[in-house]
Order: sequence, then structure tokens, then C-alpha cells
Amino acid sequence: MKPKLYQYAACPFCNKVRSILEYKGVDFETIEVHPLNKKEIAFSPDYRAVPIYIDSKGAQVNDSTPIMRRIDEEFPEPGVFSCGPAEQAEELKWLAWSDKFVKGLPTALYDTLPNALKSFDYITQVGKFSWFEKLTIKFSGAAVMTLVAKKIRKREGIARPDDFLRQKAGEWVQGLNSRPFMGGEHPNGADLAVFGITRAVEGLRALRVLEENKVFSEWYHRTQNLILRRTETVNV
Repeated sequence: MKPKLYQYAACPFCNKVRSILEYKGVDFETIEVHPLNKKEIAFSPDYRAVPIYIDSKGAQVNDSTPIMRRIDEEFPEPGVFSCGPAEQAEELKWLAWSDKFVKGLPTALYDTLPNALKSFDYITQVGKFSWFEKLTIKFSGAAVMTLVAKKIRKREGIARPDDFLRQKAGEWVQGLNSRPFMGGEHPNGADLAVFGITRAVEGLRALRVLEENKVFSEWYHRTQNLILRRTETVNV
């Protein structure tokens, strides 16, 4: 059975899962979930968020990092998550760091209503939704997320969202310490998690700010090209 990923296309957590699936060359199906009524995940009354992953045996796995670990077990080649104690400790450190990174992203994506509307443009291109549903999702979602971003800025003490992004790019580069990937010569779980989070802002101002850091930009495109080569190999 082909694995299924229930997602929002622009969700950073969903992009984490897609990144490891694509890196491993897994043939999987994506189901875009209506963000207002979530009718596509009606089968999951106790967990009403995305991503939800249905593995090749039909088992449901929730939450992005546990899903990534399940995929690494389900499709062991190439291996992603570290095995050695020291490597595992560093990987866990940067996975925790990625949680702080993703929590601050809304402050840059939805800082103004026009930017929020641009962020929600993806909804006009994905999902089997009617024109009216897409319009409703775009405008209601943008309005809500603009308010959410203001709350996050206050809670996290983020005065300038662009400076937050520059800081995070710098921290990641410092952690790389001149290595190609956080996993060394090959991406580990932290690499694919942070890549997925970053990929979620492609086409938006937030990515341009992150890519002001040349080393971060090189790491991002190095990971992107590696995933693209693996995806192309599967589709040949």
C-alpha cells in the first residue's frame, strides 16, 4: 500500500515529513486537508492536526518528528537519524532548535495582512476545493494568522521578525561548523527537518532574508539539490 500524507502544502511541519520521504525516494500520496473544516481527516477524531501519516501497512502516525522517525524505520535506506550517542545528542539538540525556529516563523510570514495573503496564495493552487472555499480559506486564514503572529511576537519577545530570521540562520551556520550538513557528509534528521521548515517559505520574503546568509543559502540549496536528484531517480 502506498503511504499517505495528510497535509497543508505550506505547513512547515508537513514539509519536514515530505523532505524525508523525498530524500528516501518513497512513492507516496499527498492529501491536502481543508484547514477550516478538516473533513479529509474525519477518520481521526482524537488528533485533528496535520501532518498525519498512514504508513505502508495502514498504521496512523501523528506529529512531524515521530512521523520522520517512523519513515526512517519503514524505509531504512538511506539511513537518516543518527545512531552513535554523541551524534544522537547533537541531532536532538538541533531538532529542539528547529522547534524554536518554526515557532518564530509566523512573525515574519504574517507580519502584515498583505504578506499574510501572499503566504496563503498556495491555497489557490492545491487541494480539491471549490473557488469559494479557496477564497474563504485565503482571506480568513490570513486575517487569523496576522493576529496569531502579533501574539507570538509578544510572547517570544521578537521585536523585529527579520532580525529573528537572521539570528536563526547564523546559529544554524555556526552549528554546521564548515560541514556540508549537520549530519556531516550526509543529511541527518535535523538537516531534513530544518530544510523542510525552510522550504515552506519558498517564494516569500522570509526565505530571501534567510538567504542573506551565504553559508545558510549554500546548505539549503545543497540539501535541495540532493533531494531533487533522489526524486528524479525514482520518477525515471
